[in-house]
Amino acid sequence: MKIQSFILVTVATVGLAQQITDTRTPSRRAGGGDGKCTIEVEVDDAAEVEISGNRAQIRTLGGAPATFRRFECNQDIPNNPNDFKFKGIDGRGRQTLVRSPGRGPAVIRIEDPKGGREGYTFDIFWRGAAGPWNNSDNGRNNNGNNNDGNNGGNSGIFGNGNGGGNNRDGNNGGGFGNGNSGGGYGKNKGRWKNDLNFRGRGEGYFRDDRNTNDRLSNCRVMINRNGQVEVSFETDRSYSINLTGRVQNVDGDRIYADMNGNNINGVMEIDTDGRNRVRNIVMRQNSGGNRFELSWHD
Repeated sequence: MKIQSFILVTVATVGLAQQITDTRTPSRRAGGGDGKCTIEVEVDDAAEVEISGNRAQIRTLGGAPATFRRFECNQDIPNNPNDFKFKGIDGRGRQTLVRSPGRGPAVIRIEDPKGGREGYTFDIFWRGAAGPWNNSDNGRNNNGNNNDGNNGGNSGIFGNGNGGGNNRDGNNGGGFGNGNSGGGYGKNKGRWKNDLNFRGRGEGYFRDDRNTNDRLSNCRVMINRNGQVEVSFETDRSYSINLTGRVQNVDGDRIYADMNGNNINGVMEIDTDGRNRVRNIVMRQNSGGNRFELSWHD
């Protein structure tokens, strides 16, 4: 009986992993003007916090179910917040902004390296809703030049000033430009500066919920200065996996890119040696109708 009970508990725990294990709407605090939220969670192994509007949810990727302790905001998060920023406050492991809000919710990944639960606290900040096509120093309608944001004002999505855009090429502030306070890929803000062109044989696998289990080899990764990414693998079944996307964040030698292709999509983690060599690649989707896991190492 004890053995059967242990098995049931184990199966239940595995079922909870990689699922949404807690949701929360924010408590309100005084304060207008710029937006700010403070989030505190408990994580055992790994989890992702997704935040959008007036709602947040936490997805457990490994370990015991992750939960919220606190979620406080002075206003709802706009669909396209201007100058969105993330700041980890405390916790013994890694906290990473995987995706800024815009094409979906903000996603913060938490990885706890030790056994047992640990509390993590982080803040997110923004300067109100600023769509890419308005007339207030926000990009192309104010002297911006197509998607490159040349001469685009001080806070534009596609702008060229010090407040720069999220995911474009603004020379002095875009998410993939050279400015001081743009997205995580700016030259003076992020840590990725050059083109990457890598080829390596390596080995890995691709598995999905349709019983696909293919070996991977001959990896190619190309990332240009604008943050555009192309990744391909050969499989042992005479077809290739070809994915394209865009860099979303850079954390040390790890690159996070939003990728899609071959009927899969998600965030890909690309670990490099800090120069022009890729060491590991991981991409997975653990919920929804098309679950998969892709893993490759040099």
